Amino acid sequence: MVKRSITVFFILFAFLSLLFLSMPEKRVESPNTFHAVKGLIDLSGWDMNETKILRLDGEWEFYWNQLLIPQDFQTQISSFDKVYMQVPGLWNGKFIKGEKLPAFGCATYRLVLDHVPAREVMAMKKANARFSSKVYVNGEELISDGLPAQTSKDYRSGNTPKLGFFECDSDKIEILIQVANYEYMNSGIPVSIELGSEDVMLHQHQRDLMLALAIFAVLLTIAFLYLIFFIVARMKGVKEYILPLFSLFCALFAIGNALSDQRPLLLILPEISFTMAFKMKDLFLSVNFITLLWVFHEFKNGLIPLRPTKIISCVYGGYLLVILTFPIYEYYKIHQLVMVSNTIILLVLLIRAILLFVEKAEGLLLFVSVLAVNFYSFDCILFSLGFKTDSGFSQVFMMIFAIVMIFLLSMHYLNAIRQLQTSVMRTQEAEIAFLRAQINPHFLYNALNSIAALCATKPQKAEEVVIELSQYLRRSFDFKRIDAMTTLAKEMELLEAYLYIEKTRFGDRLQVEYDIDETINLPIPHLILQPLVENAVRHGLMKAIVGGKVIISVKRQGMEAVFTIEDNGIGIEKERISGLLEEKPESGGIGIWNINQRLMMLYKKGLTIESEVGKGTRVVFGLPLTDIKLAGRWNCKKGDRPV
Repeated sequence: MVKRSITVFFILFAFLSLLFLSMPEKRVESPNTFHAVKGLIDLSGWDMNETKILRLDGEWEFYWNQLLIPQDFQTQISSFDKVYMQVPGLWNGKFIKGEKLPAFGCATYRLVLDHVPAREVMAMKKANARFSSKVYVNGEELISDGLPAQTSKDYRSGNTPKLGFFECDSDKIEILIQVANYEYMNSGIPVSIELGSEDVMLHQHQRDLMLALAIFAVLLTIAFLYLIFFIVARMKGVKEYILPLFSLFCALFAIGNALSDQRPLLLILPEISFTMAFKMKDLFLSVNFITLLWVFHEFKNGLIPLRPTKIISCVYGGYLLVILTFPIYEYYKIHQLVMVSNTIILLVLLIRAILLFVEKAEGLLLFVSVLAVNFYSFDCILFSLGFKTDSGFSQVFMMIFAIVMIFLLSMHYLNAIRQLQTSVMRTQEAEIAFLRAQINPHFLYNALNSIAALCATKPQKAEEVVIELSQYLRRSFDFKRIDAMTTLAKEMELLEAYLYIEKTRFGDRLQVEYDIDETINLPIPHLILQPLVENAVRHGLMKAIVGGKVIISVKRQGMEAVFTIEDNGIGIEKERISGLLEEKPESGGIGIWNINQRLMMLYKKGLTIESEVGKGTRVVFGLPLTDIKLAGRWNCKKGDRPV
């Protein structure tokens, strides 16, 4: 238990380290640090080869409740109420002249870059400005995302990472950013504005989009694969409902995640309004949380009992209706409560997973997966509240969850398949045992009839036959394993014992010829030859007045041992042959059908019968010489194994 507790501690420490690595850096002021001070950054020491992408963080000029344009600063700058606001950061909750700023409203940010070393095409990236923005550089509009306005009526939301390019032909750059919000619970510029050369910024932007699209494609692929796994398992009779649940989880998360952060799905569906996209993101992620609860409920260890799962699902179903019917700013009044509920539920799951692992040494991967979901949720909360400037790292935690769940569900799926295979094997073994149980009494009944016939005419011979029969029965009734295999040599001994009994009764009317390749010694099904020879003797030869000959042949042909039982008896009508193989007789004559069924079960290949009325019958079947699976299952006494 101590070792498992230490393992839990180190895993928690690793996840906490990942979270701290994703937190904003605490910048230390130094002569080489480019940081905005009172709306100005001096870039005289900027080496673009060393610092390829510059984050324009620090104190920006801030003009509350005003949407200013570059021309306003050419003539009227002194008339505006100027304060300074940190970027990245939020304005709601900040104080201007003793007045606490609300989340809803508009503002203009301004920054001047002095002594810019570049004279080339530059690029600027606006990642996140809540909840609409317009960017001007050197007097020209560069980026427009939604429509900032001073009233909610004229405002249109838009908050997608965008890249703009401009020609830098002087050593000074003026940046104005209009921001307006009338929908979301906080406002401002929570993510750094970035500046760099055209090729570097374009490469980074494309890389971020490709990564987001790759995650979208990978999650959808995983969802599709697990749906296929479920369908295949269901076709084989295995009901593993955790597979479609995880498939649904991956699909929902793929869509919800693709509407977050870089929002690559909006590139594919540009006609969707941002408000609709944002609500879809919340909707899919909320449904995803419900699905996640059912995924954990369906686990063997059942982290969540059925009743709480149903109750939580119903409550969250109500929240889904709120998302669909109310504006963003309305349903976000309870969104924080929902986030707190998510956190509590996930923490309870985490505690249960830890206790399960520490106390019972079960569910290490389950614990890691629950932990990854907790940190994903916590990371998203930190970003939405403005404590983090980048939400991209949350995807790392979710990818960890997806990878761990793939391992977990793969093990779950393989275990289900093994159970199915075991069930099928037991069913097959039971049927084989039933078929074998039919053969032994059938032969015993015929042998006793022969002995009874000898008792009246040849009692001494009857005694010899009884002794031979007792030896036969001792060797043949081996039920230690219902799927027991025997050797060719042992099977021939049983066959010879049977033919001795029959020759005792029929005398010269029965002739037997053996053509056996003595180099062949392989495991074969028990009592596979005797019933076929019995059919040849009883129904082929002895129905003829003069009797006849039966030839037993075992020859090597390629990778098979070919067994042939041939007689020159009365033969079989062609229309009866298929019936002998495919239809179980209602009474008597079970030998051929029985043997064919056993061969089909074990080798997927049955008997071949050739016959001509008046000339005889030939029955053939082949057994593989290298069937490792069956060779490993045969059960012979010591000294009987082939060498």
